[in-house]
Amino acid sequence: MTGVLDTVVLPEPTVEMWLRRWRGEYLPGARERGLRFERMWRCYTGPEQVTVYLLWSLQTAYDFYAMRAAAAADPSVTEFWAATDALAHDRERRVLEEVPCPAG
Repeated sequence: MTGVLDTVVLPEPTVEMWLRRWRGEYLPGARERGLRFERMWRCYTGPEQVTVYLLWSLQTAYDFYAMRAAAAADPSVTEFWAATDALAHDRERRVLEEVPCPAG
C-alpha cells in the first residue's frame, strides 16, 4: 500500500471555505483518478493559522504516477491548486511507502 499525505497551511478564516471547495471540487475527481481518501486532521499551527493534513492511499507507487498523469490532463485540478496557492501559506505532498512492523 502506498500513502499520499497532503499538507495545506491556511489562514484560519479560510479553512471552512477551502474544505467545502475541496469536498465539492477536488475529492470526486481524486476518487476517479484512483486516490482513496483515508483521513483528515486539522491542527492550529500558529496565530490564526491552521494546517490541514489529508491522507490518501493507493495500491502501488505506480498508481501514484498514473494518478498524477490523469491530474495533469484535468484543468480543474490545476485550477483548484492555483486557487489554493493564492490563499495558502504553504502546501506539500509526500508519497509514503508502507513499512511492515516486525512481530512483537
